[in-house]
Amino acid sequence: MTPEQIRNRLLSEQESEDMGDYTRMVRGFIREDRTVRTKSYKKWIWSLAGLLVLVAGLAVYQRFALDNARTLAINMFYDIKTLEVSLSQADIRLEQSAETLAQTLAAVNDEKLRVSQERIKEEQLRIQQEKKRLAEERERLKAMKVKYQAYLQQVDFLRLSFPTDEEYERELVTRVARGFGESELEVPEEFVAKVKQYIDNWKNSSRLQLAIRNLETNQYAPIVLSELEKEGLPAYFLYLPLQESNYDSKAVGPETRFGIAKGAWQFLATTGQDYGLVPGPLANTRDYDEQDARFDFNQATRAGAKYLKYIYGTQAQASGLLVMASYNYGHNKVRSMVENMPDNPRDKNFWKFIQQYEIPAETYDYVFYIVSAAVIGEDPKHFGFDFKPPLLAALPLPG
Repeated sequence: MTPEQIRNRLLSEQESEDMGDYTRMVRGFIREDRTVRTKSYKKWIWSLAGLLVLVAGLAVYQRFALDNARTLAINMFYDIKTLEVSLSQADIRLEQSAETLAQTLAAVNDEKLRVSQERIKEEQLRIQQEKKRLAEERERLKAMKVKYQAYLQQVDFLRLSFPTDEEYERELVTRVARGFGESELEVPEEFVAKVKQYIDNWKNSSRLQLAIRNLETNQYAPIVLSELEKEGLPAYFLYLPLQESNYDSKAVGPETRFGIAKGAWQFLATTGQDYGLVPGPLANTRDYDEQDARFDFNQATRAGAKYLKYIYGTQAQASGLLVMASYNYGHNKVRSMVENMPDNPRDKNFWKFIQQYEIPAETYDYVFYIVSAAVIGEDPKHFGFDFKPPLLAALPLPG
């Protein structure tokens, strides 16, 4: 018999009439083995099917949980922004009330104005009560931010990602966006890519290294951060004077139909006066003037922080990137573009702004150069720069 005939004789379904006892015994063993193997295979198949169902179920649950956590985080973010806008506007009103009261008291003391003491006491009490209310609201804001961070941690836990350089740089971009008051969970990939492009621009220029040297040599960072903190503004606005002047307190801008911008914060004379900066006799010339308060870094920084606070709490609705766009072209149509957007933080952000309007190239560059500089500042060595992170270097030493 050929091997094929032997195989057919042992494995065929029907027994032949001339089949011997030995052959029948072997066929029996084969059938038993088949039965055992079939049961074993079925167990493995069902186990594998069950595992696949479990994995699919976990994937669906993970996606659902991620979407849910992301939605909760985004909603909490905009609740926080709404409260920040409210607090910022209340601060501005409170400061105006306090200033008016101080002027009234000074006038009363000079006997130039007679005002009921009772009215003065009522105003003082109202200001104290408003301060107390704002303090309570800030405590509520802190609690909301803690909860928001918990939501973000949950999102990070549920979102599967691998620790690559690309993912690390994306994390730095979203961190800076959040620092400027934008929702890091809604940062478009196009924005991340554009920031990386401007980081490459900084790498091909010596300007950033020069500006940081000016910042460190003159110890400007603590001054700027102190004024920003007083106004409740993001610390990342430290990089705004970098783009304006490379932290050069004697900088003089070009002559424009609106005037000549001067100082590290590049204030026009008219805008500077609105925030307490007295222009010098050479205000209308492209000359340095020690009598011009715009060249005094301390005074200009105080004015700059107050100006940013005004834009941040009113027109820009706590969007730091819109603040920068408005600051860059305060007298231009950019300001009116921002003002024409919906008056709430959820619909008034930089992503929607650049989708809705075609903004001037200078303003576009301005915002992206500041954001990219801030991203580099988070980890300069990672991007090939030889300076300490400015925000960390400006912190006081412990003890």
